[in-house]
Amino acid sequence: MESLIAATALFLGMHWIVSGSPLRGVIVARTGEGPFKAAFALTITVSIVWMGWAYAHAPNLPTWGTAGNLKPLSWVLMALAFVMFGASATDKNPTTLGRVPPDQVEARGMVRITRHAGLFGLGLWGLAHFIVNGDWASHLLFGSFAFQGLIAPLNLDRKYRRRYGAAWEVFARQTSYLPFVAIAQGRNRLVLGEINWIAVVVALGLYALTFAYHRAWFGASPW
Repeated sequence: MESLIAATALFLGMHWIVSGSPLRGVIVARTGEGPFKAAFALTITVSIVWMGWAYAHAPNLPTWGTAGNLKPLSWVLMALAFVMFGASATDKNPTTLGRVPPDQVEARGMVRITRHAGLFGLGLWGLAHFIVNGDWASHLLFGSFAFQGLIAPLNLDRKYRRRYGAAWEVFARQTSYLPFVAIAQGRNRLVLGEINWIAVVVALGLYALTFAYHRAWFGASPW
């Protein structure tokens, strides 16, 4: 369990203490943007691989046990996670990798719904597994991903507000951190024709494939 704790601490620490704090600017000033991004990506990859290995070798210390009655909810959350990943994959968005400045972006597609669709997909994936796997190792692994996906957007918004200033405020008024809030408040509208429906269909196909082969690939049945 100590190995899993260390791996999750590295994963979260890199995001919150290094990248998500003023320490990032200090490091970039010394190393440059490119080397920092490369080192950050490598460290995150190592931490995720380490988390997976440590989880597979962690002792089973149950809390509430397998919550079978919550599995239908986890299926819905997983379907939404896949859809959010897929539908946002081709959107022009300043919050994703390969960022563009917010003054060069119009909130379209999934960005109308939330400016953090990819992270919310990650968060829903973690939450879907967290609620049905009642043991400490699962809480650490899936809880870390749920936290990073659902809470990290707040920190990103703060960082981008500081980086882009007024341009970020203009973009942020067009969309929202929580899905559908900007639409509900009248700051945007839902345009179904802008959604990448081919990506949605592909994402749901991958979801169905993952669901069917979950036991074979991951050693646990989703049923």
